[in-house]
Formats: sequence, C-alpha cells, structure tokens
Amino acid sequence: MESLGPPDPKNGRGTMAETYEWRGSSRRRKSRGREVRLYQPTSSPDLENMILAALPREERSQLRQHLEFVPLKSGDVLWEPSQPIEFVYFPTSGMISFVAVMRNGATAEVGITGREGFVGAAVVLGARDAPFRAIAQSRGSGFRIESELLRRILPHTPKLEQMLRRYALAQAMQVAQGAACNCLHQVPERLARWLTMSCDRTGSDVLPLTQEFLAQMLGCRRSSVTSAVGRLQKAGVIHPGHGQVRILDRKQLERRACECYGVMRKLSDLSQAG
Repeated sequence: MESLGPPDPKNGRGTMAETYEWRGSSRRRKSRGREVRLYQPTSSPDLENMILAALPREERSQLRQHLEFVPLKSGDVLWEPSQPIEFVYFPTSGMISFVAVMRNGATAEVGITGREGFVGAAVVLGARDAPFRAIAQSRGSGFRIESELLRRILPHTPKLEQMLRRYALAQAMQVAQGAACNCLHQVPERLARWLTMSCDRTGSDVLPLTQEFLAQMLGCRRSSVTSAVGRLQKAGVIHPGHGQVRILDRKQLERRACECYGVMRKLSDLSQAG
C-alpha cells in the first residue's frame, strides 16, 4: 500500500493560511488567489494519517486532488464553538484538542485526536458546526478538505464514509468516558492519563505545555496541577521545565494513569479495525 503522509513538517514554515511548500511534488492548484500544493504520497509511515492510509486505491485517487497539506502550529484554532466548520482535517502529526468553552471563559478539554483519526465528526454526521473549539495543541501537520466537498464525495467513497462514521462513534464514546473520568478520578490520575495520551499522539517525550495550560485542559485549579506534577516529578516519572514537560519513565506514567487511559486507547484501536 502506498504511503499517504506528507513530508516532515519541520521543514515547513508559516501558518495554516499560508502555502506549504515541499520538494518532490509538481501538483498545484489555485485556491482563493493563492497557490497550494496538493497531496502526494511519501514513503514515511510515521507521517501518515491512518484513515487515509487504509483506504482502497480507487478512493484515495478520488480524494487526492482535493486534499491540501497544511502545517499546524501550537495554538492554531481550526474552528470556534458554534461557528461553521469550513474544513475537515486529517492530522498526520501533532495533536488536536476539542475544548468546551464556558460563558465566563473557563475551558476544559473534552477530547483529543491525532493521526489515528480526523477532525470534523460533526460534518460527517450531518451538522455544520460543533459546540466546542478545535485547537492544535502541538506543532504538527495534516491534510484538509472543504466540508461541503467532502459531503459530496462520501456517497461515492463507501470505505471512507464507513471509517469516518466509525471513528466519530469512537470519539463520542471517548467523550463519555472522559466525563466519567472527570467525576470519578483524582487530578494526579487524570494528569497521568492526559500526558500518556499526548505522548501517543505526538510521538514525543517532550511536551510543550505549561501548568496553566494543563489546568485548563483538565478543568481544575492550577494548584491541583502543581501538586500532581510535583508528585510525578518526585517519583522520577516526569521533569517539568520552562514551558514544557519531559517524560522520563513512560511505563511508570502509564501505570499511574487511571483506567480510562486503557478504555480510550481500546476505543481508538477499535475505530481502526476492519
């Protein structure tokens, strides 16, 4: 099977709205007055989106001309709550968080995805917006396609539609598990789960984040995060630094995570089955 990954995003510069350039491709098109590079296969399995990589050759051929490669910076917002979802994204690296935003500005993460899935389940299920923010939590990359165009393509790509709906279901079940986790488990266990899941998706032991950010994602006080981070540091599991957390003992971190980590990982695996 041919690889569906982009080139290494470390070679790219600019924001999502800018053209991403890479060597080895001659496919181009004009989009809103700017030149963009379209999808081209690569030989690196570490830079693939797993859904795109699993598609039959015929369906990949139908999608290829419509997929635009975009670099993602930490903090890039893909859409805001209740705003139209213009694009559906297929991450190839990095991590995307879905964040609930309250009227007073308070936030809490309700879900995450990486290259195992896609961003835009609401579109596949017939909606045009979602009640949460989608934001890149780390530097990465992905392919995107206009939402309306994807809706028109899905009836002609049954395998893609099946995989997207399966992942959307798994994502909804992960959100439900996360709600139970927030009610029943303590901050140290939840923090260990979140860090482990982040490592799974970024493929890195160094996570660029602050304790204030962690408090926002976990929906708790910063003092609670500070205490939990201190316990993990004392146990030799992590080393917090300026604007980052380094994972020193991944296996021990996973053991300290609540049972929800295993449940969510299984759901993610099941979404790729078949």
